[in-house]
Amino acid sequence: MNRLSEQARNVPELPRNAELLRITGIRLQRIHFFDDASLDVCEVLSQVRTPLPLDLFFKHLSITAKQQLFQWQMRRVLALSGSYSLNLSVRMLTCLSWISQLTRHAHQGRIVIEIQDPGTMMRLDKAEQQAVCIAVKTLVRHGFRVWLDDVSPELFFVWRLSGIRFDAIKIESGMFHQFRTSEWQLRVLVNQFRALGERVVVEGVETPQDYAICRMSGADAVQGFLFEQEVLPKSLNQC
Repeated sequence: MNRLSEQARNVPELPRNAELLRITGIRLQRIHFFDDASLDVCEVLSQVRTPLPLDLFFKHLSITAKQQLFQWQMRRVLALSGSYSLNLSVRMLTCLSWISQLTRHAHQGRIVIEIQDPGTMMRLDKAEQQAVCIAVKTLVRHGFRVWLDDVSPELFFVWRLSGIRFDAIKIESGMFHQFRTSEWQLRVLVNQFRALGERVVVEGVETPQDYAICRMSGADAVQGFLFEQEVLPKSLNQC
């Protein structure tokens, strides 16, 4: 993977938003599918210069800042080849006017949207939950693939009741390492989550042994530090 050497014209700059000044670039992390490498995706993660833990930094960003960051990241990676997954919060999905704007972007089916905070769904009122369902169906109708990230067994039924069928479900790294020593428990978990999505992706894969365990579990894809990462600065002019 050598996207930095590719020619990319009209690379967008970050919006002039004070909340985003600490964003220094993009880190790409590969998501590898066992049986079909053409499905491989790179997750788009922000490089941030901050003393705060990253989850706190993003938690305190306003919805407007998150929307601007998402659109900048999307335009940034669409200047390259390949498919990319971008994180999006549940509350961003309740902004149906912004979702409508998002669907007007040409993306050639190369963008995956990862819902990163599934637990937030439980804190929404009924109208907001309905808006989330409408947003997901709208995005899918316009060619986006939608994944559910960091889902837990406790949240399984909340999302099952939503009636949404996701393109993929991701098992977060902590849960994988909790169950990695029990082949049958991990397989049960994978099968349970497959009821929510067409595919299951396991995060936290760091060694060839992790890779082998995941392949035996029935999962479809893996992600983690076993795979090379790549950093894109704010502009290719900085390379």
